[in-house]
Amino acid sequence: MGDIANILSGLLPPRGGEQNAAYVQIKDLREPEGALPRGPAPGARRATTIQPTDLLVPTRGDELAAFRPLPHMVGAYIGLDVYLVRPNPSRVDPDFLFVALNDIEAVRQLKASATAGALPRIPKQALEDVVLPLPGLDQQRKIGRIASLAADCERLSRARTAAETRLHAAIISQMLKTAA
Repeated sequence: MGDIANILSGLLPPRGGEQNAAYVQIKDLREPEGALPRGPAPGARRATTIQPTDLLVPTRGDELAAFRPLPHMVGAYIGLDVYLVRPNPSRVDPDFLFVALNDIEAVRQLKASATAGALPRIPKQALEDVVLPLPGLDQQRKIGRIASLAADCERLSRARTAAETRLHAAIISQMLKTAA
């Protein structure tokens, strides 16, 4: 994958100073609704902020997946426990890369390269070495778009189910009040 995307390691947020920079850590990928930790802007030359088309991959843990940055993560820096994957748009469609990295075969490759321990760690080189199918860009865009629409359908279906559950509870509550 190293030939179709730039893979960057995260940074340890500097201590002290102004708290003017946000950082995305592994916990923010799993619980995305919380506020991002803040600290001084990094001084390292390799420091880069998250862009909307980037993907974020946890460096450790049992659950391996690529995540899209949420709007409040764009412009933040990545912490030590997250890799930033920046697709090369002339070689790979970002939506396709998201789908391909979350495919079971890519996850198998990453799990096979994980270091042993309580929290398995994925070496950066292993992420660069992941072998992905790479159809032409037009086909990638189609696959990425279909997957994006499927994710939208799933999200809307969950929202509808939650709304129906609230409606049913309100109807039953109202019926109990009327019966009393």
